[in-house]
Amino acid sequence: MTQPIPIYTEDDLKRVLARDFSMASSTVIQEILDSYGKESWHREILRVRMACVKLANGDISKLKSFVGAACSDYRDVLAWAEYPKYMSASSPEEERRAIETDWNQLQTWLNRTSNVAG
Repeated sequence: MTQPIPIYTEDDLKRVLARDFSMASSTVIQEILDSYGKESWHREILRVRMACVKLANGDISKLKSFVGAACSDYRDVLAWAEYPKYMSASSPEEERRAIETDWNQLQTWLNRTSNVAG
């Protein structure tokens, strides 16, 4: 079973930022996010930014930390945000369940309408 890969739009990013962060801090948030994607080795810019936003859960200091981690190795941030259960699975059956669990959790996060962490 292969792991699904999320496909995001800029509208998804705008919607999630408005949901999870105060609009008063939107300039600061955008500056933080813009720091990923400046280097030639930075890949999947929108996907990585979305992963950082997910992991930050509305906390600007965490967002800055995760973007910094992504600038070092974006794969870590993608794994933490998109495949957390899969990373600790120890058998083929656990991997299969983890893929489904991780995907469902990601979709729930993406589609929720309010920041429950608030």
